[in-house]
Order: sequence, then C-alpha cells, then structure tokens
Amino acid sequence: MRYLLWSVVLAAMLTAVVVISRPILPVDETRYLSVAWEAHQRGDYLVSHLNGEPYSHKPPLLFWLINVVWSVTGVCELAGRLVAPASGLMCLVLTSLITRRLWPQNLLLIQLAPVVHVSLMLWIVFCPLTMFDTLLTCCSLCSLLGLLYASEGRTYRGWLLAGLGMGLGILSKGPVVLVHVLPAAVMAPWWSDTVRSKTSRWYAGLFGAILLAAGIGLAWAIPSASAGGAKYSNELLFGQTAGRMVNSFAHRQPFWWYLPWLPLCLMPWISFGAVWRGFRLTAFDNGMRFLVCCVGGSLLILTLVSGKQIYYLLPMFSPCAMILARMMTSVDTVSRRDLAFIVPGTIGMALLPAVFNSVPELTRTRLTGILENSYTIPLGLCGVLLLVPAWKKISNLVLAVATSSVVFIAIVVWGVSGSLWDGFDLKPIARFTAGCSRPVAWLGDYHGQLNFVGEIPSIKEALNPEALEQWLQEHPGGAVIVRLSEANPAWQNLKEPLNAVDRTEPTGKQKQLISDLLSSHPEFPLARLNPEILFTQTIRRGLTLDLTVVVSYRGATTEPQQQ
Repeated sequence: MRYLLWSVVLAAMLTAVVVISRPILPVDETRYLSVAWEAHQRGDYLVSHLNGEPYSHKPPLLFWLINVVWSVTGVCELAGRLVAPASGLMCLVLTSLITRRLWPQNLLLIQLAPVVHVSLMLWIVFCPLTMFDTLLTCCSLCSLLGLLYASEGRTYRGWLLAGLGMGLGILSKGPVVLVHVLPAAVMAPWWSDTVRSKTSRWYAGLFGAILLAAGIGLAWAIPSASAGGAKYSNELLFGQTAGRMVNSFAHRQPFWWYLPWLPLCLMPWISFGAVWRGFRLTAFDNGMRFLVCCVGGSLLILTLVSGKQIYYLLPMFSPCAMILARMMTSVDTVSRRDLAFIVPGTIGMALLPAVFNSVPELTRTRLTGILENSYTIPLGLCGVLLLVPAWKKISNLVLAVATSSVVFIAIVVWGVSGSLWDGFDLKPIARFTAGCSRPVAWLGDYHGQLNFVGEIPSIKEALNPEALEQWLQEHPGGAVIVRLSEANPAWQNLKEPLNAVDRTEPTGKQKQLISDLLSSHPEFPLARLNPEILFTQTIRRGLTLDLTVVVSYRGATTEPQQQ
C-alpha cells in the first residue's frame, strides 16, 4: 500500500506544481474550461456550447465533472483544473488492482506497477492537463478490470463493470474507448484458459457489455442531438466519429508516426538495465498475453487511423507500465550498472539549460533563457542521488528512479514559470477585451481562448478579412483581435514598438506611431481602413511568439466599402 500511496503523492505533487506555476494553456485547456463555464452559465448540461454555439466535438463527462466540483466551490479555475488530474490518481489505483488480478502472488510486482506508471514520461507530461485522455484512461482501465473479473467467473460483476467503463468512456471521448478495450476482449481465449473453454458464453457477455455501453452513450446523445438542432445532431452522431476514424480531418500523420515517439514516451524505464535483463527471463504467461493484447491492439488500430496525436496513446500506458514492471521484477538483483543510461542521461539533460544559455549559435532554437543556469544544480542532483548505495533492493531503486523523474520534471515546470509559461497567460488580453465595452471579433479560427479566462459570453469569429469587413460594417466601432507571427519577416518592423507597449496602455505618441505603422503596412488585414491600436500582448504558440494586437478601424463605416 505504501508504494501505491507514494505514487499518488508523486502525481499530486506534480499536479500541484503545474497548476500553481503555469496558466491555463491555449488552445485545449482554455477551450474545455470555456465549454464547462458556458454550461454553468446557461444551466444547460445536455447540449455543450462554446462561444455561444453548440459544441459537438467532445462528449460532456469532463464538463459535467467540472460542474459538479463547481457546484461545491463555485466557479473556480483551480478547482476546475484539478478534475482531470484527479482521474489520473484513480488510474494508479486501477493499475494496482489489475496487476493484482494478473499476478496475485507477486507482491513486488503489485507494489511497483503504479510507481512505474506514474513516472512514465508521457504520463508525467499529460496527466496534469485538463484534457479528456486521462479520464478516458480511467474508464478503459475500469473496463479491463471488468474483463479480468469476467474471465475469473465473476460474470455479473465483470460484465457490468466492463459495460459501465466503456459507457463512461463513450461519454468521456466517444467510441475511441473501444480501441483500448476490445482487442483484449476479443482475444480473451488466447490469454484465459477459462474463456477458452467457454467462448460462446464469453462473447455473449461481451455483446451485453457493449449494449450496456451503447445504452449509456445514447442516453445522452439522442436527447442532446434532439435539443441541439440538425447541424449539431449530424456532427454529434456521425461527423466526429466517422471523420476521425476513417479519414481524419485533423492531425493527419503517416502510419509510422508513433514509432519514433515511443522510446521517449517510455522514458526513463526503457533505459533501465533491469528491464532488458528481465526481458529474457520473463515468462510469457497469460498475464503478459493480456497486456500484449491491450498494448499491441491499441497501437495497431491507432497506427491505422490517419489522425494522430501523441496523447492518444495515454490509455495504453498503464498496460505498458505493468509490462515494464513485470520484466524488471524478473531479475534477482540490481546494481549501478542498471543506471548506466539513466544517470548520465539525467545529468546531461540537467546541463542543457546552461548549454543553451551559453552558446550564441543556439539562440535560433528559441530555448535560450527559458531556464536559468542555477537550475542545473537541483536537476543534476536528481541524477547524482541515484548513485547513493542505499538503492540496492530493486524496490528501493525503482522508487528512487521514479521519484527522480517526477521531481526533475516538476523542477523544470516550476523553473520556466517566469519565462515560458508567462507567454501563455491570456488573462491580460482577456481582461482588456472584457472591459473595452465594444463588440469584439477575432480574425481567424477562434477556439474559445478568452471566454472562460475573461468571462466573455461570445466573441465573433471572422475567418478571413472579407468576413471581418462585413462584420465591421455592422459594428463600425468594434474591436478586432489580430495575431501576427513574430517568425514572419513581414512583421519585423512591428516587433520593437509592439513589445514596448506589451500589456500596457500606450501613450498618445506610441499609439499614433503604431497605428500609422499598421495603416501603412501592406499585409496588415484591412490596413486601408486605418487600424488604431488599443492593446497588444505577445502570446506564445509553442516556442513561437505571436504579436497579438487589439485594434479598432477608424475607416470602418456602415456603408459597403468600395473595392
């Protein structure tokens, strides 16, 4: 129990550092909290809305859970951001329970599986985020636990849990939950001797669990589609699932795209010597077959689907953690040689801030100055302390490596709070927009970045300058938000004057200078309508900076403009 408790403590510590040190990240976290906030404002929990329009891209379970918390705390950013990570803590408990079902006699393995899980690099990065994949992981693990119960003869409890897990998974992120459950369910005769002798009964139970899951999903989807209108109904019931699973309209990547990422996602354990020594010693028993079905089936299906994002792999990383823990616990002893890659790798990563800050040629990487040189010391200690002789037992060494990995990332997250994270903070521009007493439009795709942050009911999305000009004819005094990439050479002459008034009210002279530059710039949208600067903020998009300006157009009128 103390190993599971320590893994929960590590996850909670990392989450606390993340939510305290960095703002809500656009565009995903800002969008999902905006959807939850609009549900709260409208009192409509059946049809989700974003920026005043029905939102069909994601099911509502995460939004519901956030609002359950808000019903107790009131609308609170901190409370809302803790909901998804809380489901991550439950995943660690489920990892321990599944391991216990697979190898009930192997106490060491049961202890170490959640410790390995919490320290996998992919999990460390995405568990603290307000996204759907951690909640989806929790639901898929519930279903996998149900499959194990059913295979042991506890059919009622097993299929009920499997059906509930899949149903809640559908409400979490749609039918994609089946990708992480059905491979193991369909291949059950391969990994269970009991199922092999009762295949017809097994598949009948599986069919019943799928019907239960479908019933849970449809219990929300049908009333929601009916209430949301024809367009929303079509996108909800057909467009999203078909588009993403057959010929994805977003995040399209080649079939091999996941493979180069897997070693990084499995760090640090993929470089732990005991894992590779245990690989030859691990028996390929029914438990390993079950996990191979989970990981191999999910990876194969996700590889064949054209839309790919690295966090799509998150639900299969609990089975990965169990496989890694199984292999490392197959060895009798551990030594410092098992850390031959982890310790130098950790120390090498710790030195990177000093390297980027000291080598002028590396400034084009945009990593210069993000982390101060002083952080090299605590980061380096995360590697050096692994050489302490006390880590002779495998349980102690695994705890030390896991703690080192989580603490290392926590230090990095905290260390960049004054540089990198500050560029993602949308509160200054959101506050200005909310208080400017004008109708507001956003030029380009708008994903609800400012709605929750600024408590703004809606912002007009103008996809192109033509649509913006039409909107300005109806709202000639309106404010327009325009994002200009600093990487584009066309905006180089604007960098210095815009940075001089970043997040501040420009003086009369500065306002006139910038407005004149915008009006005379041939590539600035609708420059002929005399844009006047109202506010500016430099906002990060990854490592790229966007010069984000709020302008009004002095030449906008209610009459159609002459071409």
